[in-house]
Amino acid sequence: MIFLQRTLFFIIFLFGNSICLSQNAQKVADLIADLETKNLSKKERVQLLASIAYNHPELDQAIYYAKQSLTIAKEMNDLVLQAEAWEEIGAIEQRLGNKNNALESAFKALQLYDSLNLKEKQAASYVQIATHHILETEYDVGIDYLKKSQKIYEEVEDDINLTKTLINLGEAYYYSNQLNNAEETNTKALALSTSLKDKSISGYAIGNMGMVYRAQNRLLQAKRNLEEAINILKPLGDAYSVSIYISELGKVFEKEGNIALAETQFLSAFTMVEEAGLKEQIRDFSSLLTNFYETQNDYKKAFEFQKIYQQYQDSLVNRENIQKNEQIKADYEVSKRESEITLLNILNSNQKKWVLGLVVGLFILIAFAYLLYRVNQKVKKTNEILSDQKELISKREQEKALLLQELNHRVKNNLQMVASLLSLQSRELTNHPAQEAILSGKHRVEALSLVHRKLYQEGVDTKIPLKDYIQELVLGLFEGYNAKFAPSFSIADISIGIDVAIPLALIINEMVINSLKYAYDGIEEPLLKIVIMQETTEDLHLQVIDNGVGFTNADNEKTNSFGLKLISSLIEQLEGTMEQINTKGTHWELKIKLS
Repeated sequence: MIFLQRTLFFIIFLFGNSICLSQNAQKVADLIADLETKNLSKKERVQLLASIAYNHPELDQAIYYAKQSLTIAKEMNDLVLQAEAWEEIGAIEQRLGNKNNALESAFKALQLYDSLNLKEKQAASYVQIATHHILETEYDVGIDYLKKSQKIYEEVEDDINLTKTLINLGEAYYYSNQLNNAEETNTKALALSTSLKDKSISGYAIGNMGMVYRAQNRLLQAKRNLEEAINILKPLGDAYSVSIYISELGKVFEKEGNIALAETQFLSAFTMVEEAGLKEQIRDFSSLLTNFYETQNDYKKAFEFQKIYQQYQDSLVNRENIQKNEQIKADYEVSKRESEITLLNILNSNQKKWVLGLVVGLFILIAFAYLLYRVNQKVKKTNEILSDQKELISKREQEKALLLQELNHRVKNNLQMVASLLSLQSRELTNHPAQEAILSGKHRVEALSLVHRKLYQEGVDTKIPLKDYIQELVLGLFEGYNAKFAPSFSIADISIGIDVAIPLALIINEMVINSLKYAYDGIEEPLLKIVIMQETTEDLHLQVIDNGVGFTNADNEKTNSFGLKLISSLIEQLEGTMEQINTKGTHWELKIKLS
C-alpha cells in the first residue's frame, strides 16, 4: 500500500487538478482559440500558454504548451515568467513519471525565485521538490523541504497554502512512521482548515488524522474521522483519496473483529478505483484483498485477487519484459506455422505423385510418410527445446535485471542513510573544526549515492548518462551551499561506466565545493562553468572554470589538503593528467582515460 499512499500525497499536492479535469476540456478549447485568434503581447502569450498547460487533460500536449511559454519567457528575459514556466513543466513531468526531469525543473524554478527573493514562490517550489523525494520514499529529505515551505507560509501569513503544506507534512510523518509528529501536524492543519471553509482541504485534513488514529489503534476516533472525510470528498469525485480512506476504514473494522464490514469496505474501495480506471490502485487494493482473504482462509477469493494483482503488477512494473516474452512467443508461433506450411506443401506434392502412379506411389508415400513423421517429431522436439531455452534465458534476464536494480537501490538507500547520518552529526558539531570535514564527507557519499540511483533507474545497464548525472550532482551542491547563481554546463551527451563515473564525480565534487566555499568572496557576478568533451573514444577532456579570487601560490603549497590529495589520487587512478591554467579565477584542465 506504500505506492497507494504516496499517490495520495501527490494528489493532495495538486489539490483540484484531478477533480476539475472534465470541466477543463472546454476551458482549454477556449484558451487555444484565444491563442490563435487574438493579437496578444509576448507577456499575455506566455501567460495564456501556461494556463493551457495547467488545464490541458492530455499531458503530452500540456508539456508542449508549457515549453512554448518557457521559450517566449526566455526571449523576453523575464525571470519570473521563466520560473513559473519551469514550475509548470516540473509538475507535468512529475505526472508523466519523468522524475529526474521533474526534479531538475523544480530546482531551476527555485533558483530563479531565490535570485528574485520571491518567498511564496520559493515555498511552492520547496513543496514540489518535497513531493519528488517522498514519492521516492526519501521521507527525511521531503520533510526538510516541507518545513522550509511551512516557515515561509507562516511568515507571510498565507493560511491556505500553510494548511496544504501542513497536510503534506503530516502525510510525510505518517509514511515515515513518526506518528506523534504526524498527529501534532495534522492537528494544526485541522485547526487552520476550520477557518478556511474549503471542503477539500478539510476533507484531507480530517481523513489524514483518521489514518494516524488507525495506526495508533485509536479505532473509535479513526472511524469517526475517516467516515467524515469520505462524506466530504465523495461528492467532489475524488476517487483517489476517497478509496484510500474507505480502505483505511476497512482496516479499522478488521481490527475491531468486524470482518464482514471490513470486507465490504475493501471491496467498495476496489470497485471505486476499478470504475475510475486507476491501475496502480487496482493493483494495491487487489494485494490488500488477497492478504485479507488469506487471513480468513478463503483461498478461492484470495487466488482470484492474486491473479488480478499479478496482472496489474506485470503491466505496471514489467512492461518491457512482457513485451519481450510476447515477441519471443510470437516468433516461436510464426516459426512453427512456417514449418507446418512447409510440411503441408510437401504432402500436397506427394499426393500429386500418388494420383499419377497409384501402385508405385503407394510404396513411396508410405516410406515418405514415415520419413515425414520422423522429421516432424525431430522438428517438434527441437522447437520444444528451443522454446524451453528461450523461456529460461528470458527468466534469467528478468531475474538479473531485478536483482541488479534491487542491489543498486539498496546501495543507494544505504549511502543516502550514511549521508543523512553525517548531516545529523554535522549539526551536533556546529562551530567545531570537525564540522567541515563531516560535511565534505557527506557530499562525497551523496555523489556515490547518485551513481547508484542512476544505475537503479537505468535498469540492467552498467553505464549512466554523463550529462544528466554531472548536472544533477552540481545542482545538488549549489542547492546545498545555497549558491545564488546557476552553473553553466557544456557536457558531451555520452554514457560512461561506473568505474569512471565514481572517481570523476568525486573529482568534480571536490573542485565545485572548493569554488563555492572560497572562490567568490567579493565577486559581483560569480560564474562557474563545467566543460566535458570526448576527444577520442578512449579519452575525456574535463575543464572546471570559475571567475573567483583564484588559486594562489599559498594554496598550491597546501599539499596536506585532503581534497587535493583525493583529486590527485583519483586522477592517477584514471591514468589522467591535471593542469592549472593561469587565468582570472581558477581554471582546472584534466584529461582522463575512459577505459
